[in-house]
Amino acid sequence: MQLDLVLEPDSPARFARLGLLAEQLGFGNVWTANHIGARDPFMSFMPLAAESSTIGFGPVAVSPYELHPVKIANQLGVLNESAPGRARVVLGGGGGTVIGLGMKAGRRAMMPRMVRAVREAVELVRGACTGELFNYDGELFEVTGYKAAWMRQPAPQLYVGASKPQMLRMAGRVADGVMLSDVTLPRMAETMQALNGSLAAHGRDSAPFPVSNLYAWHVKNDRRAAYAEARAKLFVRGMLEDWYIAPFLTPDECAQVEANFAAFAQAYVQNSPVIEGVDDGLVDTLVDNLTFTGTPDDIDRIVAEMQAFYDAGVTEMAIRLYDDPEDSIRLIAERVMPAFK
Repeated sequence: MQLDLVLEPDSPARFARLGLLAEQLGFGNVWTANHIGARDPFMSFMPLAAESSTIGFGPVAVSPYELHPVKIANQLGVLNESAPGRARVVLGGGGGTVIGLGMKAGRRAMMPRMVRAVREAVELVRGACTGELFNYDGELFEVTGYKAAWMRQPAPQLYVGASKPQMLRMAGRVADGVMLSDVTLPRMAETMQALNGSLAAHGRDSAPFPVSNLYAWHVKNDRRAAYAEARAKLFVRGMLEDWYIAPFLTPDECAQVEANFAAFAQAYVQNSPVIEGVDDGLVDTLVDNLTFTGTPDDIDRIVAEMQAFYDAGVTEMAIRLYDDPEDSIRLIAERVMPAFK
């Protein structure tokens, strides 16, 4: 299994330093989160693109509802021009970004024709990145007379951000890979069934197809500090939807999470481990089941869990880092990576 990193550094220069460290230590890709208040993910990669030589990189995830696919193609093309064939992008429905932009009512609402929009975005970006004259007449997006002759590099990889059946089936039809988000082991069988069924239906079941799963890493020497960081970030772990948490919580506990969802959001905004109105034991259960959290003494347990993901079909683990990323990168390279070489 390939190990990747998802980073959110405080400057493009630091991003380059972290990416070069990841390249030196043997990681496959570095990704950066594209949430509503993030630095521009394409521009942030430019220093790393210029200084690196082997590592892949790209944003997670860009929605065609926030940026027209033609503009995604242009920005991805420039990034790929700087590091031929090493640029990637995860295209998705938008999640919290489109909620923040007022495009949908909340996490349980679906964007209108979301699956179709992401599919057309993949098709349009792929066609645009050929460097040839390109027209696209989709139901939602179109472009006429597009020719970016400067896009002569090996094609960038187009992943789809997906966790649920409809998006997974679409990804199996058109994408170069898929990135799951916070999908736990109890949900992997149904997830892979939907994806593999689509791959087979479209004659792609024998071809290598990257399956990545984004999972948060909170491993520190101080266990209390590790849990505090994990608790503060729970809001973005699958948006705490029932589908994610029901396998390890009772119906009453799921209802408690739903009733206090605003408290999880408030904790995230304030970067606080305190979730008002929710039992501490319940919060720690969420941490234990939705993240890799603990101290270096827990590494063997975490490696075993990663191995279980690999056995279930995950080929790339996208490890989301938060504070002190250098320490985490070195720890993962030293203690986790040898198990998957």
